[in-house]
Amino acid sequence: MCIVLATTNHPDYPFILLSNRDEFFKRPTMPANFRDIGNDVKLLSPLDLARQEHGTWIGVTTNGKIAVLVNYREENDIEALSEVSRGILPLDYLCGKELDTEWKQNLAASFRDGRATIDLSKIGGFSLMYGKLAINPTTGKINHLNILSNRGDQGKVFKIRESTGGLVGDTNDIPHKTTFGMSNSLYDKPWDKVKLGETLLSNLINESIRKGYSQDKLVDQCFKILSHNSYPDEIAEGNDFEKKFQYLKYSIFIPPLIRYRNHELHDDCLSVGKYYGTRTQTVILLDKYGNLNYYEKNLHNSDDLGEKVLDITSHYKFNIFYENGC
Repeated sequence: MCIVLATTNHPDYPFILLSNRDEFFKRPTMPANFRDIGNDVKLLSPLDLARQEHGTWIGVTTNGKIAVLVNYREENDIEALSEVSRGILPLDYLCGKELDTEWKQNLAASFRDGRATIDLSKIGGFSLMYGKLAINPTTGKINHLNILSNRGDQGKVFKIRESTGGLVGDTNDIPHKTTFGMSNSLYDKPWDKVKLGETLLSNLINESIRKGYSQDKLVDQCFKILSHNSYPDEIAEGNDFEKKFQYLKYSIFIPPLIRYRNHELHDDCLSVGKYYGTRTQTVILLDKYGNLNYYEKNLHNSDDLGEKVLDITSHYKFNIFYENGC
């Protein structure tokens, strides 16, 4: 299951985000690329090609909007299949012109291109973190982002406390946490992998400040966190795929897990393949000058584990203070 980790604790990088996409390797996917969305604004995101909607789980725009989606782990596989792809939600927000509050209010009413109505009851469980990456000139921190879920509460993260002018919070005060993560549970009831990820990311930021890490070094260490594998070998090598799924909540990185043919999932399901695990890793750094750096690694793209996947980290950079990214 996927994981998102984010922090506002670095003085030179007001926003840092780490993301693992865990999915069947067979699922058709387009790597991150730029697309024009009008008004001299471009969208940078990968695309899920398995559904006709061609949605996404993560994306940013050159004017500073960001959206990251994680699925909610349903009780059974049938409930996990939805009539409408969850991936349309990030795209709908990122391509829209409304303010955050307006978008949320209009979400259930209409789908922007007029072809369909977004009915949240027909979308599988999700949590969506979204908002405009605006840097507060007084604190040097980003303004808050929003959380939207159809399986739990809604709220905000990275809120600035007016009384102190800075972000101050504790582990039980989600809106004011400076390091926040979510996975496939309710966002306010995080899995163990999220708690571990938050700790590792907090420790990394403290160490990077103390030792003066370069941006390249910091990014490398972020990918190292995303590759933190604590998945039990004996479970990974077993035949019980449902048991394998139960252990996804403990490890940040998911190694290739074999799904045997007798598993209850239907073979014509869009997401079904032989192997499941972490297939795409993303790191986003926004520096204090408005430069947004987007890094992506694609680890697998088919069930052929012997197929050579280029060990390349794609890197995109633009400035969110200028809507065309220049």
